[in-house]
Amino acid sequence: MKFLLALALLLAWGIGFANENLRVADSCYAARAERAKGDKADPKNAKLMIDSYLKAMADSSVWERATEGYVKSLFFSFRFVHFDKKHRKAKLDSLKAISETAYKQFPKNKEIAHVYASALSMWGNERGALTSVKEGVATTVRDVATSVDDYQVLGRAHFVLPYVPIVLSWPDKKLADKYLNLALEKDPKDLYNYFFLAELRFDQKRYADALDIIDRGLSRGIRTSYFLEDKRGRWQLKELQKKINAKLDKK
Repeated sequence: MKFLLALALLLAWGIGFANENLRVADSCYAARAERAKGDKADPKNAKLMIDSYLKAMADSSVWERATEGYVKSLFFSFRFVHFDKKHRKAKLDSLKAISETAYKQFPKNKEIAHVYASALSMWGNERGALTSVKEGVATTVRDVATSVDDYQVLGRAHFVLPYVPIVLSWPDKKLADKYLNLALEKDPKDLYNYFFLAELRFDQKRYADALDIIDRGLSRGIRTSYFLEDKRGRWQLKELQKKINAKLDKK
């Protein structure tokens, strides 16, 4: 009995030690907005977060969790950690490649799929809309988002992508409306769901509706667990609000 107890404690200690990197990484991710300057995150915290998730991926018992955290931390760092603009292409190439590999390993993981679809969308946009369409990037974004019911990405794809007969005939503004409404219904805490739907209403010249959606988004405030994300989301909502009001003032 004592031997079995000792063995159980030893195994528990071993698992705990093996998962230490994951605990460190998760704590860094939870504190990713600490010591931020403006809307830019602390690069030291981001590096520790990324390195810890990468080390944790070596433990098969937490491989998927660590991989999810790894791609999310890379995506966060690309968006919120300052870097020289001349490195943008290389960083985006890396984010796209790593998230693609992670998606192939865990295709049912919604967080990984969201990062991959978002990274691929940005990567395609950098190469140019027509090039992305011809190379099938846009369709891959749609298919990845569809596989995990990522309504936000689906709605954006149908809204921003051009309708090109034969080459790209699936973008549909009516489906953009459907999916962006579903995204907001599914996650009313995400300020970008308000922003993207308000952008669509602006494009439809439904200015009063757009302003109402913006007001609803701004009324939610900033979540402490998504401080930088919501801070930037609020800024974008306010910029769109100014744009709409300026247009109305000219009438």
